[in-house]
Amino acid sequence: MMQKEISIAPMLDWTDRHFRFFLRQICRHALLYTEMINEHAIVLGDRNRLLAFDALEQPLALQIGGSDPNLMAECAAIAQDTGFTQVNINAGCPSTRVQAGTFGACLMAVPDQVARCVEAMQKRTTLPITVKTRIALEGPGDGYPELHRF
Repeated sequence: MMQKEISIAPMLDWTDRHFRFFLRQICRHALLYTEMINEHAIVLGDRNRLLAFDALEQPLALQIGGSDPNLMAECAAIAQDTGFTQVNINAGCPSTRVQAGTFGACLMAVPDQVARCVEAMQKRTTLPITVKTRIALEGPGDGYPELHRF
């Protein structure tokens, strides 16, 4: 029988540590994500509060909002040291508040910047680095040309 991978997407105000612990009781192997945490908060903030999780939540990916390759690389190293199994870059959140911080869906317009972040992060960690995107930013059609260019 072929094993299928299941993940529970990061959701603002939902995928906190309590919800993740609850989900783990339902499915032992699904990949869970933290809510998106800003790169500045991870590097400068209260890591014990922001990054805390129970070992029962594993496998657990840290989702980061940011666009500075150096800060994102620092976040990836912190994620590895903290015990996360994966790091995810949020290049898909459409919130205007998030985009004002130069992360989220607006990153789809600057794929080279995202590539620089991924490259810098890969140099600082052995964890898998993934990118959450949208199919397209906006406009007519199915979005495939935008996604393909990205």
